[in-house]
Amino acid sequence: MYRERIEKLAPGYDPAHVEAWMRNEHCVLDAMSREKFASEVKIACATIDEAGLIMSDRMAELEGLRPKKRAS
Repeated sequence: MYRERIEKLAPGYDPAHVEAWMRNEHCVLDAMSREKFASEVKIACATIDEAGLIMSDRMAELEGLRPKKRAS
C-alpha cells in the first residue's frame, strides 16, 4: 500500500524494509501527515543502514511484508 510513496522518498531502498521498520515504531501509518511520513521514511533508511539487509529482511518477514524463508 505504501510502496509507491516509499519508492519516491527513498529510491535505492527496498520498500518492504522501509515499511517494516516504520511499522516497528508505528502500528498505524495512515494517520501520519505527509511530512511525518517522509520523516519516518528517512529514519527507517538510517535504521536499515545501521541494522543491515539481513536484519531488515527479517523485520520485513516479521511484519508480514515478505514470505518467511524456510530453513535449509
